[in-house]
Amino acid sequence: MDDKERLTVLETVLEQMLKPIKGIPLYLIIRSICGKNVIKFEKENPDDIALLKKLEIAIGACGAAVTADPIRRPRPNEVGNDIEAYVCKALKDVGLVPKPPTTAGGKAQSTGYPDILVLDEKKRPTYLECKTFDEGTEPTTMRSFYLSPSKNTKVSLDARHLLLAFGMVAESVPDSRDSFYRPRSFKLIDLHDLQCDVKYEFNSDNRRLYAPGMMLLEGKL
Repeated sequence: MDDKERLTVLETVLEQMLKPIKGIPLYLIIRSICGKNVIKFEKENPDDIALLKKLEIAIGACGAAVTADPIRRPRPNEVGNDIEAYVCKALKDVGLVPKPPTTAGGKAQSTGYPDILVLDEKKRPTYLECKTFDEGTEPTTMRSFYLSPSKNTKVSLDARHLLLAFGMVAESVPDSRDSFYRPRSFKLIDLHDLQCDVKYEFNSDNRRLYAPGMMLLEGKL
């Protein structure tokens, strides 16, 4: 194969890569990249019913706590990180055990999906992702769920995968760029069948971007 043929093959591969893949269910993604099963939440399973009741109580307590002590932040996308601590406390108060998810090697990671590993009274694992959204934005097509492949995935167990999202309203803080955020609604979602899309991204780093051979002009100001 000569250089021209190699270039043609590469262009064909890149063209295929850039075509978005749509509608892949989460259970298939987790099975493929993590080697684990996503267990569907069964509404008629007595253990799942018991778990749902405890989650409902915890969600109510969490909402009340944040309403009484609202989250103060300059930007709404920062609120999701703060809500996690409230959720964990509420889960503990109803007898569930929230823990940081760990990799297969037992290493805890704060970033990435999912946020919390929850053990019920029978020690069954459930992964819980916490999110917040601006009240009223649910019908929009704004991307709000992300999952990136990783060698050190935090999904190391066969488990249910749930998402708890709070619809937030903001109240401006006088003489400040901050706002107080309070929950007005919530949604608890079984992610088993969540349809996901793949969007490829090309990236580089500073070493290559600012390499001497790339430079046209350089100087001090």
